[in-house]
Amino acid sequence: MFFLPAFASSLLVAAARGADLTVPTANGEVRGTINATSPHVRQFLGIPFAEPPVAKLRFQPQVKYAAKDRDIDAKAFAPSCMQPLTTPEADAKDVFHVYMPQLLPGSPAQSEDCLYLNVYAPLEPAAPKLPVFVWTAGGGFASNGANVPYQVPDPWVERTQGHVVVTINYRLNLFGYPNVAAQSTNVGLMDQRLAVEWVRDNIAAFGGDADRIVLWGQSAGAWSVNYFGYAYPEDPIVKGLIAESGGSTVFAAGDDEHRGFSAVAKNAGCGDLDAAAEMACMQTVDAQKLQKVFANTTGFMFGPVVDNVTVFADSKDRAQKGLVAKLPAILGEADMISGSKVILCPTIGEIRDRVEAGLTTYRYFYSELPLIFGTHHQYNHNSTDFEWNVSHAMQDLWLSFATNPDATPSSDAFNWPKYDPAADTVASFASADNVVVRLDGHGINDICT
Repeated sequence: MFFLPAFASSLLVAAARGADLTVPTANGEVRGTINATSPHVRQFLGIPFAEPPVAKLRFQPQVKYAAKDRDIDAKAFAPSCMQPLTTPEADAKDVFHVYMPQLLPGSPAQSEDCLYLNVYAPLEPAAPKLPVFVWTAGGGFASNGANVPYQVPDPWVERTQGHVVVTINYRLNLFGYPNVAAQSTNVGLMDQRLAVEWVRDNIAAFGGDADRIVLWGQSAGAWSVNYFGYAYPEDPIVKGLIAESGGSTVFAAGDDEHRGFSAVAKNAGCGDLDAAAEMACMQTVDAQKLQKVFANTTGFMFGPVVDNVTVFADSKDRAQKGLVAKLPAILGEADMISGSKVILCPTIGEIRDRVEAGLTTYRYFYSELPLIFGTHHQYNHNSTDFEWNVSHAMQDLWLSFATNPDATPSSDAFNWPKYDPAADTVASFASADNVVVRLDGHGINDICT
């Protein structure tokens, strides 16, 4: 007797339920796909949520995607946003390129036309309306995107059939945080807000619950999540926040005189102009040329700056005054590695500020991304039973939080109390031979005293 492989039979199920792969949205029908790796996950890749930020929209706040007269073929990733150039010589010395390329964006190549998102939804959902994670990748606001192999969530959705994940692109470095005299808003952060609005307006068609959206990010993505809470205290849309290794302090070096943008402009042939003319000229420069000029203009950093719209100079003061979204949050730190105080200490500060402001916070300690995404076994070698157990424990706690952000996250392995500096309430994962144990935070906090 001939038997179909599991993935083939699932594809037949999908074919029989063709509507599952054709989903209506505000901008027309979106047609997704299923792959052999995760045969019970519907993947809708490369969905536009904003108009291409090119020409007169370059460096400007994003414009909501408006086209409604065509279907969207959502079967492949869109390009990542423009990122710093590298060279083969530099890549040969870079720890990520040499040892961990799975932490770098995959194909296709990057483009200025990059404001797209991806939806991962169960083929056989456990409930009619599922909690939703919106993922914002890290990368120092300079690199990365939604097609990083280690951060593709279909293995996790395959396992649970109990949630939806949306991964997003947002503009980076000079293109997302130009800090120019004529337009100083952090447009990369505004991209993230528009993506969340798209999820609110469209996710029900994919089986998601618009009333249970959690914004989730790591490193620069975690900074973005924390910024989001301060920027939209009255209308956050989301019901919970997860910030893995990140604070809400100002990320980029101060440049109140906008010298960085003007230096790049001069090298791109747009120098010695007033602010408006400088902007107009820079919007005409070819994106690849601008990328090369930016890469060769040293001494300046392009990341979020204080604009009092998306980033504020004193988030602690805003928290104390109640000018922050009253949302529960999971915040955590990665294991200590060389130089990690740059991330660890702002994270500890954000946790302290939230607790002092009376905001429900769940704290953990571990370096975790591939374990939560379920991709830890896909590269180098298979995982041990212990690694699988840690992965499942973290996945279940994150999902418990998203399922009901107002309740205590819990799983078969752990009941997670909200963080109390005076008690053992820090969830420490993979601690010695334990999947998860409770610790107090003082030992970690002392690193930053």
